[in-house]
Amino acid sequence: MAFSLRYTYLFLSIALAGALIMSAGCLSDNGGGSADQSDSIGITDLTFYTEELPPYNYQENGTVQGMSVDLLEAVTEEMGTKVSREDVQLVTWTEGYQAVLNGNNTVLFSMARTPERENLFKWAGPIYTNRKVLFARTESGITINNPEDLNNYRIGVITDDIAIQYLLDLGVDQSQIVTENDVEILIDKLNNGDIDLWAYPEASGRYFTEKVTGDSNSYIVVYELQSQETYYAFSKDVPDPVVQSFQQALDMVKDRKNKQGISEYERIAYKDLGVSCTQQTFSDEKVVELVNKTVSAIENNASDTIQRINSGEAPYKDQEYPELYTFVYDTNVTMVAHADNIQLVGTNFKGKTDVTGKAFRDEIVAGALQNGNGWVEYVYTNPAHANLYYKITYYQLATGNDGKYYIVCSGNYESCNA
Repeated sequence: MAFSLRYTYLFLSIALAGALIMSAGCLSDNGGGSADQSDSIGITDLTFYTEELPPYNYQENGTVQGMSVDLLEAVTEEMGTKVSREDVQLVTWTEGYQAVLNGNNTVLFSMARTPERENLFKWAGPIYTNRKVLFARTESGITINNPEDLNNYRIGVITDDIAIQYLLDLGVDQSQIVTENDVEILIDKLNNGDIDLWAYPEASGRYFTEKVTGDSNSYIVVYELQSQETYYAFSKDVPDPVVQSFQQALDMVKDRKNKQGISEYERIAYKDLGVSCTQQTFSDEKVVELVNKTVSAIENNASDTIQRINSGEAPYKDQEYPELYTFVYDTNVTMVAHADNIQLVGTNFKGKTDVTGKAFRDEIVAGALQNGNGWVEYVYTNPAHANLYYKITYYQLATGNDGKYYIVCSGNYESCNA
């Protein structure tokens, strides 16, 4: 019996060792156990962090709010598994940044995507464009034509804000910079004339301005210090397919229009941020030039030109300025060509509006049929920057070589310096 048991134990030990070796070999072939585990990770397995930065992301009545949060719900719902705002943890920026930097399937929003951070995270976005600007009292009459003008004014900044470095880099003397730890103190100082300008992110500034004065438009923007696109930052261990699926869903939320002609992104941005201006990068003359060039091409070969527009080819989508592009309606207000968003082609926009309720497409087509050409103002997205902007579009009636009428359009965005 002792002989039998001894060899039985020996046999079991050899078998167990063999099983462990085989198991180790299988794990090695798969690149370690984490590969199998990562394949099963979905969007709801991630931990989401955000910070207090109204109106983008903040807490109100015990619940996280803001554009970034609203957009997160819309995007994940588009993915088929909604992450609700109750799943988002509000933490300090330092805590959230360290969590997403150290991995463990985390997401932090919203984060400026800078060259220094590019390879530290995986990215999806942009969510919005964060403009750090200088506010002045509406009645102040202050105009900033160049950075040298800034030394003529006392500028209020939050202590340790990056805006201080921006100002110093522009040549502003340290003695002209007034620092405070509380944004509401800076607003009071601007009201009292203790400072002439106030440096702060534009949308957040308007949020706090309304809170203090009751009117978000109490001050005007007189200068832009810096403009950055913000993103959802994923830790490096989040599987690429999860990040890619999130980005694809975000693109759909931005591009797809509802029955009213508005995308879900436009609805969210308008509700949470309102409408922005931009730093104008090209002239209205370039807009007219592009429309005239497109009209000539359609008159010569309509089908080929429409195909080239829908392919996003130059010059119909400018290589230097992506916000300068051609789009074309027929007389029934159906989109027949679009150099920036092919998804809109084939859609009839009769009676559909922008987020303010303006049926601008009907105005464009009616104006072209009645007057031949003209301009229409409305609110729209910008391919070069997140947010909503005031846009002005030039249109012109064209007769294609196929005998059909086309309304050829291109537009520009309202400059903050206008």
